[in-house]
Amino acid sequence: MPFIKKSFISDRLIPGVAIEKLIGQYVSLKKSGANYTCCCPFHHEKTPSFCVTPSKQMYHCFGCKAHGNAIDFVMKFKNVGFVEAVEEVAQFAGIQIEYEEGGKFKSKEEVDKQKEYYDLMDKCATLFTQTLNSEEGRVGLDYFMQKRQLSRDTIIKCRLGFAPKNPKFLQEKLCKEPRHEQMLIDLGVLVRGEYGVHSMFRNRVMIPIFDKRGRIISFGGRTMGDDKPKYMNTKETPIYRKRNELFGLYETLKANNNRPPKIVVCEGYMDVISVRQAGCSYAVASLGTATTPEQINEMFRYTDEVICCYDGDSAGRHAAWHALETVTPILQENKVIRFAFLPPEHDPDSFVREKGLSAFNEFLTKAMSYPEFLIVHKSQEYDLKDPNSLSMFVADTVKFIKSIPISALQSVSLKLLAVPSGIAENQLYDMLKDQRVETKPIYKSQFEKEFDQEVVTEHPGNDIFKTPMRKLMAFIVQQPIVVSRCFHEFKLKEFVSLVERLNIKGVAQLKWLLSLIEQKPDITPAIIKEIARDTEYEKIVLKLQDAPLNLVFDTGTSIQELSLVDRIDVFAQIIGEVLTKPYKDKATILKLSMMKGSKSAARDYETIQKEILQRRR
Repeated sequence: MPFIKKSFISDRLIPGVAIEKLIGQYVSLKKSGANYTCCCPFHHEKTPSFCVTPSKQMYHCFGCKAHGNAIDFVMKFKNVGFVEAVEEVAQFAGIQIEYEEGGKFKSKEEVDKQKEYYDLMDKCATLFTQTLNSEEGRVGLDYFMQKRQLSRDTIIKCRLGFAPKNPKFLQEKLCKEPRHEQMLIDLGVLVRGEYGVHSMFRNRVMIPIFDKRGRIISFGGRTMGDDKPKYMNTKETPIYRKRNELFGLYETLKANNNRPPKIVVCEGYMDVISVRQAGCSYAVASLGTATTPEQINEMFRYTDEVICCYDGDSAGRHAAWHALETVTPILQENKVIRFAFLPPEHDPDSFVREKGLSAFNEFLTKAMSYPEFLIVHKSQEYDLKDPNSLSMFVADTVKFIKSIPISALQSVSLKLLAVPSGIAENQLYDMLKDQRVETKPIYKSQFEKEFDQEVVTEHPGNDIFKTPMRKLMAFIVQQPIVVSRCFHEFKLKEFVSLVERLNIKGVAQLKWLLSLIEQKPDITPAIIKEIARDTEYEKIVLKLQDAPLNLVFDTGTSIQELSLVDRIDVFAQIIGEVLTKPYKDKATILKLSMMKGSKSAARDYETIQKEILQRRR
């Protein structure tokens, strides 16, 4: 994947997009003074507390504290990654994305080549669809409509097709230039074999696979009988990584406005298509492999509940256990995974066709929870009537429970384990405490370490302002335009030099922030956020941007910011606090010495008090 220029985002994209218009595409904004408000799209509320500030190019919710710039909003609202959000914001603003060139970065030619890959895959799908509706493809159409009972509308929406027997079919239709053949080989729809280049898929019904943006990235080809292999899938390609993709996710997100109530994971493509036709709009399938951590994380980006629906045979239960093992290290407090096992004679396709959607939905409501399936599966691996086997069962299960990253889920699992093991919960809990789990140290850059050393957290949420320097940096991050207006009048360069001489902690961060403003006098909080993204400064900037400076007030009808003059006064006051704090600290030490009878301390104390008054002026 080519790298987007960081300077493009901070210098062109963020300044070039009207954040209120971008967000206005997704929510209904109402003008409120210089800002715009609405009910927050990220949590339920009746009174609007979501505010968009065009002058800062930022949004902020006073309820759930969500905040950020245009890119952050698209990432959060649409649950997409950073690159996808940048592409969407650029498309909205009508700005051509700039990519890094040379060195380790890919060129614009490679970006264009990638676009051509998507175009070729789309053309392949069109050809397969045309063939399905021809005399040659009649056998494929009959398979879909008669054997699978798919409607014409479902076939069209899924862009289903048919690959003819002709091994040169795609070359004849698509290879207008010599390079196109190699590109189709790159995409896995053509293969180079002993007898030359030929089509990967022949005499098979074709099922296109879409990415989250609705682009075709791969194909699954299925036989119409019992030939082996039943399914053939295109290999991994420059545009397709099967461990990251899910069949049906694009359709699920489109049907549920990116917020499906749950996602059901089936084993096969036809299962997904069939239950979708029946009215289940949230079914997906993994792509020829067991469910991966990337796929589970991807689903949890869009929903809070995932149900793995497998056949009730041993293969289905093995697949379910693999899914449980995969999800365990990445479990989250507010996310739920369940396991449903169909009767042995059914898969989701046959079940929904025979019994209907309501029966399928009712079946899903009875899905086993994570701890239930964990204990059931483990208990089936051992002979619980044999004491030795029972001992191994308990030890193995407790060890697994220890790896669960959520304490509440550990407790529930132990409660369920107490039943088949016959051991009291408190005894199992003692065994759990004896288990050891290796933990990896959290890496922090030197910059973050210095920042963290400035204060000792005593009151979570307020520690950001334990020093005036922190308050000053928060003001600079949130009000760069005010700082820019005062930069020369307040002699901020000389101020930084004085801070260095006074040996005030945080001067490195202060110098970095002020250098940004000196270089870009019209910089906004949104641009500062982008410059800091993916750098050692990112976590610090996020903390500072969320710090409560109380520069706004509620009029009763809207949320207004303090006037420019008032904000300049606040800035001046904070600067004074930064300069006087070292003297106040020293005065406190001298005062303690005076109380012990030191005459020299008394003289020094009087001098310090005069210095404090001078700094305040």
